[in-house]
Amino acid sequence: MQLLLVDDNQLMQQVIKHFLVSEGYEVLVAGDGAEALALAQANPCRLLLVDMRLPDYDGRDLLPQLRRLPGMRNCPAVAISGLGEDEREMSARAGFDGFLAKPIDLDELAAMVRRHLGDAARACGV
Repeated sequence: MQLLLVDDNQLMQQVIKHFLVSEGYEVLVAGDGAEALALAQANPCRLLLVDMRLPDYDGRDLLPQLRRLPGMRNCPAVAISGLGEDEREMSARAGFDGFLAKPIDLDELAAMVRRHLGDAARACGV
C-alpha cells in the first residue's frame, strides 16, 4: 500500500521511508506542500504522514487541499510535529486522524500505519 510522507527534514525522510519500506510499504516522499500536492495528484495514496511545519505550508492548510484531490477524500492522515504534544489537539481539530511527536518512536509509527491503513482499506472497499 502506498503512503505519502511530507517532511522537509531529509534525515526524517530517510529514517521514516527506510523503516516503512522495510515493513513492506511503498513510500512516496515530498519535501514541501507543493511537491506533496503534485505527487498525490499523480499517485493517490492510502495514508498521509504530514509534518505540521513545512517551508511553504502549514500542515493544517495542506490537508484539506490534499483531500480535495481525486481519490483522496477519505484518505487518513497523521500529523507529525517537532513541537510535541502542544499540537496534538490542534491537529485533531484540523482533521488529522492521528498524531506523532518527533522524535518518532518507530514502534508507535508502525502501529499507527497499520491501524490507519486498515481504516483506509475499509473506506475504499478493499
